Amino acid sequence: MREAVEPVERQRIGVAGGHGFYPAPHRYALYLTPRRADALRVAVTVRLLGLGETLAVVPLEGPGTPAYENLRCAYEATRRHYAGPLTVPALCDRWTGRVVSNHTPDILRDLHGRFGPAETAECGACALRPAALAAETDRLEAEWDFTGAVPGTGPLDAVAARLRRDPYVCGERLTAADVDAWSALVALCALPETGGTPHEALARHSGREVLTAWARGLAGRPAFKEALAEAYGVA
Repeated sequence: MREAVEPVERQRIGVAGGHGFYPAPHRYALYLTPRRADALRVAVTVRLLGLGETLAVVPLEGPGTPAYENLRCAYEATRRHYAGPLTVPALCDRWTGRVVSNHTPDILRDLHGRFGPAETAECGACALRPAALAAETDRLEAEWDFTGAVPGTGPLDAVAARLRRDPYVCGERLTAADVDAWSALVALCALPETGGTPHEALARHSGREVLTAWARGLAGRPAFKEALAEAYGVA
């Protein structure tokens, strides 16, 4: 299994029943591999929007586990004789047994725009992806590499500069840009609590203290704290 680079499936959740995939509660499952940036992005967003009771979040372990076999069957049901990798994150339709999408940006946009937020949401979808900041959050998202490749210093420079003047990446309130940057930084071992050695690009960065303090601050919020606990066992 691996994180999706080129999507195998890229369908969307629609709002009308005739669309095929529409946002019925308990219909979909999200397969996530712990300790990866894209998985953290999705896991935190699900919690911020209060969608934990609407969508099943399934941690994906190694071959032979029930979750792995269920995802393999979903790929095979989606593409006949499919023999490729089980790319994740993957949004699967439990009614048809098929993969809807393994394209993370589309999955996140559907979480924001089609499913919620629920009454228990910590943040509303409009707050996380406000229309006025849509272009900015999309641009910042494109600067990060969520596939595990060695990052450049550009995104680190940009986020550190923003955080020196504002409490959040896009100003005075939490947005999807914070979720993206935080997930990427945690995957680079920005938080010592996760037990890893910080990636060289982060360890030598002049803004490391600012970035680490901000990452730790977010880690204290319920949605981020719960995602960390699930992925890393951090209490």
